[in-house]
Amino acid sequence: MKVDVSTELDCPADQAWEAVRTSALFFHVIWPLASIAQAASLPPRWTEGETILCRPFILGVVPVGIRTLHFERIDDASRTIETREHDALVRRWDHRISIEPRGDNRARYRDEIEIDAGLLTFVVWAWANLFYRYRQRRWRALVSKW
Repeated sequence: MKVDVSTELDCPADQAWEAVRTSALFFHVIWPLASIAQAASLPPRWTEGETILCRPFILGVVPVGIRTLHFERIDDASRTIETREHDALVRRWDHRISIEPRGDNRARYRDEIEIDAGLLTFVVWAWANLFYRYRQRRWRALVSKW
């Protein structure tokens, strides 16, 4: 199943692109729906080809297990990030982030996620829809303070 959520940000695309590649922004936009144990072990800035193992928690208390996050592609020219992720529950979580300029001081941020969690795919898809809409609301709130 696929999740496809986008939002308009009141900031230049280049500024959004620089921020989206950082663990700090990731931690900010997922809180408090999710958190990462040992967050300090994640790199400050993500790089193509990197694979990260992390331990996510839903609502900060429900462990999800060990998640593998592989940064398959990070393209500065097209402002896209493609990750391949999985854990014990989710066989496939292919995530594409894109940022598109919408004028001098606006950008369109988009999350596209392909999910396969076997029999639990619908439940995981429903969670992902809620989660990414929430993340994008946190993005907009953060950008309004820049």
